[in-house]
Amino acid sequence: MEQMIIWKYGRKWQFFLLIFFDLFVAGQMVFIAVILSEFIAAGTAGDMGRFLRAAGISIGGFTIISLMNWFHATIRNQVVQQVNLTIKRRMTAQIIDDEPLSTDNGQTISFMTNDLKLLETNGIQSELTLLENCLTAIFAIAGGIWFDWLTTLIFVLGSLFPVVISGIAQKPIDRVSMAWTTQNAHYTSWLKDILTGLDTVRTYQANQMAKARMTTASEELETSVKKMNTLVEHTEVVMSYLALTIGLLFPFGMGIARIISGALTVAGFIGVVQLSNSITNPLLSGMNAINKRNTVRQILKRIEAAHPQSKQVEVPISPADFNELRLSGVRLVRGEKTIISDFDLTVKAGQHILLKAPSGFGKTTILHALQGEVPLVAGQYTINDQDAAQLPAQQLIENFSLIKQTPFMFAETLRFNLTLGESFSDEELAAAAKRAHLTDLIAEKGWDYQVGESGHNLSGGQIQRVEIARAFLHHRSVLLADEATSALDEKLADEIHQEFFRPGQTVIEVAHHISPEWENQFDQVINLG
Repeated sequence: MEQMIIWKYGRKWQFFLLIFFDLFVAGQMVFIAVILSEFIAAGTAGDMGRFLRAAGISIGGFTIISLMNWFHATIRNQVVQQVNLTIKRRMTAQIIDDEPLSTDNGQTISFMTNDLKLLETNGIQSELTLLENCLTAIFAIAGGIWFDWLTTLIFVLGSLFPVVISGIAQKPIDRVSMAWTTQNAHYTSWLKDILTGLDTVRTYQANQMAKARMTTASEELETSVKKMNTLVEHTEVVMSYLALTIGLLFPFGMGIARIISGALTVAGFIGVVQLSNSITNPLLSGMNAINKRNTVRQILKRIEAAHPQSKQVEVPISPADFNELRLSGVRLVRGEKTIISDFDLTVKAGQHILLKAPSGFGKTTILHALQGEVPLVAGQYTINDQDAAQLPAQQLIENFSLIKQTPFMFAETLRFNLTLGESFSDEELAAAAKRAHLTDLIAEKGWDYQVGESGHNLSGGQIQRVEIARAFLHHRSVLLADEATSALDEKLADEIHQEFFRPGQTVIEVAHHISPEWENQFDQVINLG
């Protein structure tokens, strides 16, 4: 088995503390077996003193065991919490820092919610159960040997037969778990689409289509869950049958035969039988835990492929350092569609460039390529005479601010949506708001006004101006504007464009329609369509 999740992603001191308490949990069955054997021996011998001593020891022992179980439950849950947090931090950093931009976030959402929850139940919890059961079985075998080694050996050998069935079932369990992961991502993606586009569904009375597609996705998901759970449970049924026949009935009969022959006392046999459950059951439970853990191998592969921590930029480029960017013979592809081929572009500091293209051309892809978010299929991209592909991603993107055609708003305050958690003075915030014509909104609502999910408490024009103010506030060397004033009236759009054309500001704007007056003010106008 690969490295344990709880060891790799947990805190080592918590792991060793858990082992310490696991020893007490594992040893309690041996203690119970010894006490039970003592009671039987005292009753057989008619010794009241021996019985009272055993009763006193049992009360004290059970008190200590209960306290240890209390602390064990506490540290066990702390281990689960810490492992979950470590994995979520790692995957959050991977998604935010390294993964390519996606037009379909359903699979990522499904992974961060459903898949990681499955990892907890079938991975982390199963490892903890396996660890506890191994220690319990070891203690039980040691205690059984103390009572009678031969009868204990027969119980141990009988308990091993279910292990064979578990090993045979591992590969099929892997296959059905992969199918579940795929169907779960598909289901989450469809659910996200329908919830996002619910107004469209109702407008065009596509309710039946939406319900039918969701029903189909639900059936496929539940079928994959059923196959996975059925296979695991069928394996458990077979293992239980072998445990009852070969693991219990045969050893029990051998023990009775040894009592009849005089090789074993009744008290000793009761002790072994009591411990046999702590041999057979932990082995079965342990194999079940292994099978469950095998269902999360694909999830673990994705986690292990992620970078342990987000990449750090040692020497970021300051805005004043930008001189020139150049594209030479560039070809861009998005999906199976070629956006541009053999494209050349040179932009010097302070220039204003307009890229005109029809709707659906892929203008946003070009801007994302400048930021390093979309790789070049062919050609070369340099910035300040450095190969952009060789620069750290954060060092490249430090040069750009971006105004998107469809701005994104966090379900946070106006202040947060401008600063994105960075520290800016009130004067800087006020200046950016003034340039984006947000002053009236701020005066009315205040900086702590909650914009709501996707900015639903704001109008389309207000959302666009918040996006513009965000770009002004962060003051990067190159302003990338994607249909930046499409939601504004003509007068306001003209005033915003005047801010774009401030001396020293480098602008690369992509647009479908733009007034001839403003088009004439650009240093270069490139028709892409």
